[in-house]
Amino acid sequence: MRTLSLLPSLLLTLAIACGPRPSNIRPTTTEVDMEDEVISVDGPDPGEVPLGQLPGAVVPTAYDMELTVVPSRHGFHGKVEIAVQVTEETPFIWLHGNRLQVREVGLRLPDGEVIAARYEQKHDEGVALVTLQRAAPVGEATLVFDYDAPFNRALRGLYRVDQGEDHYAFTQFEATSARLCFPGFDEPRFKTPFRMTMIVPKDEVAAFNTPVAEESDVEGGELRRVVFAPTERLPTYLVAIAVGPMDVVEVEPIPPSDIRDRPVPLRGLAARGKGEQLAYALEHTGRILADLETYFGRPYPYAKLDIAAVPDFAAGAMENAGLVTFREQLLLAVDSGPEWQRRAYAYVMAHELAHQWFGNLVTMAWWDDLWLNEAFATWMGAKSVENLYPDYHEDLARLSSVQSAMAADSLVTARQIRQPIESYDDIRNAFDAITYRKGGGVLNMFERWMGAEVFQRGIQQYMEAHAWGNATFEDLLAALSESAGRDVATPFRTFLFQPGLPFLNTAVSCEGDAPTVTLTQSRYLPVGSQGDAAQTWQLPVCVRYQQGREVKTQCELVSAQEHTMTLEGACPAWVMPNADGAGYLRFALEDEWLGKLQGRGWSRLTELEQLAVADSVEAAFNNATAQADVVYGNLEPFARSTVRPLAEMPMGLLGFARDYLADDDESRDAVRAAARRLYTPQYRRLRFEPRRNEDGEAAMLRASVVSHLAFTGMDAGVRREAVRRAHRFLGHGRGGDGELHPDAVDANLVATVLAVAVQEGDAAFFDLLLERFAESDDALLRGHILGALGSTKDPELSLRAMALALDERVRVNELYWPMRGPLTMRETRDAAWGWVQENFDALAGRLEQGAGRLPRVASGFCSEEKAQEVEAFFTPRLSRMPGGPRVLANTLEEIRLCAAKVAAHREHSPF
Repeated sequence: MRTLSLLPSLLLTLAIACGPRPSNIRPTTTEVDMEDEVISVDGPDPGEVPLGQLPGAVVPTAYDMELTVVPSRHGFHGKVEIAVQVTEETPFIWLHGNRLQVREVGLRLPDGEVIAARYEQKHDEGVALVTLQRAAPVGEATLVFDYDAPFNRALRGLYRVDQGEDHYAFTQFEATSARLCFPGFDEPRFKTPFRMTMIVPKDEVAAFNTPVAEESDVEGGELRRVVFAPTERLPTYLVAIAVGPMDVVEVEPIPPSDIRDRPVPLRGLAARGKGEQLAYALEHTGRILADLETYFGRPYPYAKLDIAAVPDFAAGAMENAGLVTFREQLLLAVDSGPEWQRRAYAYVMAHELAHQWFGNLVTMAWWDDLWLNEAFATWMGAKSVENLYPDYHEDLARLSSVQSAMAADSLVTARQIRQPIESYDDIRNAFDAITYRKGGGVLNMFERWMGAEVFQRGIQQYMEAHAWGNATFEDLLAALSESAGRDVATPFRTFLFQPGLPFLNTAVSCEGDAPTVTLTQSRYLPVGSQGDAAQTWQLPVCVRYQQGREVKTQCELVSAQEHTMTLEGACPAWVMPNADGAGYLRFALEDEWLGKLQGRGWSRLTELEQLAVADSVEAAFNNATAQADVVYGNLEPFARSTVRPLAEMPMGLLGFARDYLADDDESRDAVRAAARRLYTPQYRRLRFEPRRNEDGEAAMLRASVVSHLAFTGMDAGVRREAVRRAHRFLGHGRGGDGELHPDAVDANLVATVLAVAVQEGDAAFFDLLLERFAESDDALLRGHILGALGSTKDPELSLRAMALALDERVRVNELYWPMRGPLTMRETRDAAWGWVQENFDALAGRLEQGAGRLPRVASGFCSEEKAQEVEAFFTPRLSRMPGGPRVLANTLEEIRLCAAKVAAHREHSPF
């Protein structure tokens, strides 16, 4: 972790706005000013720095804040009063503050007396100590701070964004970054009201969680004071601020409903000149909110709803109460963008609005229960999209998402859903596929087992019992058990408190009086894994099977290592061990019964079940229980499917063969030929041009097929057409006008055609595209261009693409785009890895707390030699990468498992 110093020489250079200071408070020092006067306190030592939860001697009850925020400056000024309850007499108050230059601090008692104090930041993660001149008495009091702070430049805390000549200030406080903006008790269990006053440039917009209550000019005329209505009880991580020359688009309020008796004011915020692009998002947000209200049976909890498109934003979106922030590409110009963008808007908006109940109204008590926020918002967001946009086939997308988490959950280094939080590394690692996707998949499984109405009733009971407060996993499981009238908590705990993916070896027998299905459970492990497979769960399992013309479903709770289900009737024609793909599990069938399932049973399976079968086939390849020649020889039925996720499944297997199994030009040519053979029929149907009244699934499948044929199949005709359309799109070449022509190529294909054109082009074309990038402030186009520049296989141009990660023209949230191609392509990854090693300090400095993800840049390697090299490089640097230890462990395991899979399959590879 990079040391966060509070050097006075740096802070003195900041152009920080100053305002009146609270009176009768003794000036104090920060940690670096130890030579200054120190308040001496008789009594016990404060003890070790609390790196987990703060002690409970002092608890906040309300915040009253005044921030002077002028985005064109380098920093801001704050005055904060925190009403607290002192529960035991103490001269020490532990709280949070990070990089704050505290000028004055004191503790004001109810009679007006102020106890002088000293403020020190004690840890790089922002744990601070207020030392009082004498002990605070038990009872009510008010902590008072006057301070300056720099705007953050790594998209945390209160940070500045520059766009052209305009400057903006936005916040991102989750998980532990509110302390970069103000001193406080930066934990989710401390929910209090916030009163906010902002002093901002007179002609700029200021937004907060609540509506504006009053405004007035500040003496001098350049600034104005904006006072906001008090918030409901919120944790610090849900407080939000936006300041700058923004477009504000007000639309008709979301009308009252059977659930809500008042309208909800709705606005969109965007950088100057981009407000018109919010039309689609504003049109659709109200219906998503109303659908969620119907499910929860409770009205939207807050006074208004602002949705803000932030030009540079680290996350996809953030659920701040009443002021939800998003990356620009999720809100802007969605109606004219690619199909995936519309779907991303719908899903992310539903996810963030679901948080207004899961997380905001009812908040986890500590970060170990982050799944109560994120798993539920993932599950609920998918449910809402499925209700409102049936043509998006969200059920298939949800299952594909859950299956992607299964890869992470197959690692020995995988987290639990409810992982103990013992360090700040653990907090950062909690925001991963296990919490979001596995958690959502487990919820979906238990909803199916309990019944949708019973599950919904339990959720509503949980909301009613804990509204405006905090809750734990025990509260949720108790509500579900009460609703179900049976023990839900015990089986659910087996998924919360152990990592890993259940694997069911399924044996069907038609001997005896009745057919049986014997399920033997273990932990799924890929070939080469050092894990212990002897693991069990209490697993809800639903089996579907056909007898005669009737398809039946039978559900049981599998608790033992071996469990036998007795089926009614005669011997089934086929058996599907995971009905509707609802179980969070993988399965294996004996060859005879797998053949029956993929033969006679295939047309009777739901699309979800077909996708679950496809996943289990791929899983058999990954743990080497199926040979490579068998798997690759049976991909055609999947590739020819009209169900998009099924049709796409072989693409990953062929990509693995191209990158790792094929070890010479001849074998790589064989992979390319196989890709063309499998997907040319799909291409002949789809081509480059959308058909009239074509659905979104066809549009997205076209994008996948064209990309696969262009990059894995190296299809000459597809690549020629891609290059032609890329030049037309850019207005480049003979007869070109130098202007963009979006109608020259389907929006879903822009990224692909630009990447192919870069691979087929020269340095002059690379420079042309880089120039277009620098001219554009369209987030979607900028991402397409950066990805395309990173696709070059030219060694010199590839390193230029990597260097863009440190180019100031590239926003922090765009940093990885030009690096992905060089780090994953066989032709460029060694040189790209060398560049990362040479430039690690600069990358880590730009990413700050985000540097913990950097070990992922090595995930494209596939040998023990490279695993050792990656480990040797990153291990001494882990202290500079918050969250890095687990990310590195995951990455090293993936590299070694890849090497083991290659060794297991190379002998039987058909290439």
